[in-house]
Order: sequence, then C-alpha cells, then structure tokens
Amino acid sequence: MNNFKLILFALLLLLFIIFIQFKKQLFVLFEEGQGNFTTQVTGESFPKTLTDVTGITYQLKRPPQRILSATLATDHILSDLINPARLVAVSNYVDYPSLSNIVGFYDKKISRTQGEIESMLALQPDLVFVASYSNPETVRYLLRSGIAIVRLSEFRSFNDIFNNINLVAEITDNKQQAETLINKIQQRIQHIQAQVKDLPKPRVLYYDMNGYSVGGNSLMDEAITLSGGINIAKGILRDGEQKISEEVAISLQPDVIVMNQWVFNQQQDAQSPAQILSSKTAWQNVPAIKNNRVYSVPGTWLRSVSQHRIKGVEAIAKLLHPSINLQQVSEHVQ
Repeated sequence: MNNFKLILFALLLLLFIIFIQFKKQLFVLFEEGQGNFTTQVTGESFPKTLTDVTGITYQLKRPPQRILSATLATDHILSDLINPARLVAVSNYVDYPSLSNIVGFYDKKISRTQGEIESMLALQPDLVFVASYSNPETVRYLLRSGIAIVRLSEFRSFNDIFNNINLVAEITDNKQQAETLINKIQQRIQHIQAQVKDLPKPRVLYYDMNGYSVGGNSLMDEAITLSGGINIAKGILRDGEQKISEEVAISLQPDVIVMNQWVFNQQQDAQSPAQILSSKTAWQNVPAIKNNRVYSVPGTWLRSVSQHRIKGVEAIAKLLHPSINLQQVSEHVQ
C-alpha cells in the first residue's frame, strides 16, 4: 500500500513539473527577446494565412486598408512602401526627434498610438504590426481579438532588415516598392565597401555613455565592419549590446570611438558625448582620445532597425575614412 502511494505521489509530482514547464514555455512566447517570433506568411496571392509563433492563425482575405503600426520600425518601413492613407495609426515615437528619422512625414490626421489596447481596438484596424519588444500584455489581447497581427522579431543584421521589409511588403501587397527600397540600400552598401576595401582598418569601439558597447552578431558590429573598421569589442563581449566597464573599454585601446549623439544633447553650447568622454582623465592615454578620433553620430541613425540604418553606416565610414565619397540619395523611394 505504501509503495502504491509512493508511485502515485511520484506520478503526480511528474505531472505537476510537466504542467509548470508547459506554462513557462507558453508564457515565454510573449516575452521580449526570447527567440524568433516573426509571423509566418503563406500564400502567393490573397488570401494569405498569417501564423503566429503561438500557433494562432489568421486569414487575410485582401490587402489591408486600415493598418495600425505600433512600432517605430514599421512606421519607418511603411513610409517607403504604402500610401499613408491606408494607415489608421502609427506609433507615437514617430514624432520624437531623438528617435525618429521621419519626423513630420505622417500627417497629424493619422492617429498616434502608445500601445493602449482599448484605443487600438477603437480604431478598428484590419492589420496591426507589433514587434518582439512590444508589450506582451498588449500582444496577448491583440492575438485574442480576431484582428490580423504581424510581429517582427529579428533586428541583428541588414539581412534581418531586408527580411522585415519584404515581410511588410508581402502582407501589404507592395513587393515592387520593397524591391526598389532594398536595391537602393544594397547599392549604398556596395558603394561603401568598394571605397574602403583597400584602406587600413582602424580598431573601433562603439561606446554609450551609459556604459554599453556591442559584441558580434549585431547591427552595430556589421555597421563597423561595412564601414571599413574592426569592432574591437567583438569576442570580448557576448553577442549583441552588452554592459562594459570603463576599465575594460579603456584597456581595449581603440583607434576610434563612435558614440550616440541624441537630439536632447545637441542643444547650443551643450557638450556632445564625444567631448564629455574626451575630457575624462582616465581616458587620456587611449589612442582615440590622443588623436582626437572620438565621434558623435546621430542616435537616430546608429540605433535604427529600419532602412535608415544605412545612414549610420555611411556616417561611420566617412569618419573612419574621410577621403571616401558617399552616394547622394533622396529620402524616400516612393
């Protein structure tokens, strides 16, 4: 009898552990930065089937005409793909000069969303764009609402940017515009590569005043490489954006330091991050400081995960190699 109770207890314990693990895995599907959450799309033409990583599917019968963009990345991408009349809302970040590359592009008649589920549903969108970093609670409600949801989750390379542009274009029925946009970015990248391929490669440190830098497998690492530099934090830090101590940053002895220049620290007479760092006593023996090669680049270019990231690559390339020439381009491909 005691053996039976012991076996029953063990079985119940095992079932409890399995249940807890299942709940944990299900919940993690809604957490930021936990793998590839990108919506899968099937169907050459409409109707198309959208499949979320949770397994929830939605059939999009025709190209959406009431689109809600709840991320700055899709605000940017859509600005070069669709007629803005198809938008019922864009993210409120699109009007922030410290974050957005397209301030003033969207008419004020288009609503701005801060991600509140009630106001989003009130706009009656037929498609909503979210991302892996969107509020998990909001995404859960949206997935249950019966509205078509598309979420983007990969932002680590230009290939990811191109895949996101193609995904947005496939769902909005704007493939030709996407092809044109991607071709223009690729031409700009190839132009930079051709210009810097035979030039010396300086050792570059991306450094944020909050004490962050980047390892490999990141857009910043790729930007430095495309610009004709070597990311000296690669292999020292883990992949992606990571905390770095001043001691470690100084010990890397970079030839060039690249920093964010946000709008809020661009006021007249305000010191730039480059000036602040250059004045620090502990950094005075770093080659980049001694040779006056600490540069502030607009954060809207350095941090963008859209087509506008190419501006950051061009800016870094020109700072590393002042003799090169950059392509002259217009802002929008439409």
